[in-house]
Amino acid sequence: MEQEGLLKAKFIAFNLTSFSLWLILWSQGYMDRIFHGNVAIAAMIITMVFLLGLVMTAYRVWKVGAELDRVKRGQGRIITMESERALEIRLFSRISHIQHIANALGLLGLIGTAWGFSLFAVNISPEKVSDASSAGNLVSTLASGLGVAIYATMLGGIFCLWTTCNLQLLRGATASLCALIMDEAHAQQRRRAMLVGGSGNLHTEPASAVDLPVGAPAAGGI
Repeated sequence: MEQEGLLKAKFIAFNLTSFSLWLILWSQGYMDRIFHGNVAIAAMIITMVFLLGLVMTAYRVWKVGAELDRVKRGQGRIITMESERALEIRLFSRISHIQHIANALGLLGLIGTAWGFSLFAVNISPEKVSDASSAGNLVSTLASGLGVAIYATMLGGIFCLWTTCNLQLLRGATASLCALIMDEAHAQQRRRAMLVGGSGNLHTEPASAVDLPVGAPAAGGI
């Protein structure tokens, strides 16, 4: 039997390691520009969506992990299912929203890229390009827009990958839970069938003939 609490331990270890790497990069100054200027708007939106997904994932990990541990101890709630596919759909539908959040993080990164390019595109005009005195402002606007595009894409990609890794961990545990539930349900069905078959044999077995003394009345006074 696998060790209980293994799913929760894996989830905590992976996310603590990821947060530690993030703090190391922050302490080295690689993340200083993310929450400054126009980049901060895109970064805050992407970070809030990621944290929402992380909380939802942690909730499902705790629910699935607790049920998985109960099933391993033989104390799980076994549901009578007519179809294994129905049970699989029921369990996996409860984590489908996490996949949507991972997809949303990638799309938000692409939206941040487009927004960053638009920041300097709208400020470029033929007059400014031909004016040498405005070259400094153009370069500053270009650097700001490229910063938003690059950092938004990087942040959205990192958080999308992070959420996908958590989702894969949860998917594996959900598949294991589904398999254990179905195995236990099939085992219970076999035990019930054996009990019903055994009791049926007892009821259908013909009674042995009993010799009555000559002249003795039959049972029931017949």
